[in-house]
Amino acid sequence: MNRLPAALHRISVGLIGLLLLVVGIGAILWRAGVEPVVGWIDRFDADAPRRIVETDWWAAVLVGVVLIATLWGWRLIVSRIRPGRVADLVLDGSDGDGAMTIAPKLIAAAVADDLRKNTIFDRVAATATDDRGRKIIRLTVTAPPTHSYPEIAAMVGDAVEDIRTAVDGSDVHVQALVHLEKRRG
Repeated sequence: MNRLPAALHRISVGLIGLLLLVVGIGAILWRAGVEPVVGWIDRFDADAPRRIVETDWWAAVLVGVVLIATLWGWRLIVSRIRPGRVADLVLDGSDGDGAMTIAPKLIAAAVADDLRKNTIFDRVAATATDDRGRKIIRLTVTAPPTHSYPEIAAMVGDAVEDIRTAVDGSDVHVQALVHLEKRRG
């Protein structure tokens, strides 16, 4: 998950957890008859909630709390819908301003399609993801044990260099993962 949504989720859970912990400990201590807590709770005015609800400003406060809670909750939900999406890259290119906008997932898909044409690989996958604020194009290949690692690494290395050349000048990192299947028999 990205840093900002992860921090927002942790702060939200921490605040709610801390509030529930304080209320729970207070209730336990009040039921147990621990003196400072019993005295504090006995000082609460039992009629105060009724008087507050009857005031004119109570409805506005209630609407404000509901609005803030809704916006906060919606932000948490939206941050989980597409947590690893990488924004489009603006690279030097051919438009009127001298820039080209491209989605990193298209670069990853093109490289994966190119590698799939090679019969040396059983499976090829390429994804563009945002991992904690770091934009990554991750290339994963699986090859049978009939080919040597230097042979596989040379082909994957060429693909990695192609990606690096394509995203030159941006903050996108490239990862290559090679899975060698076990020998049978």
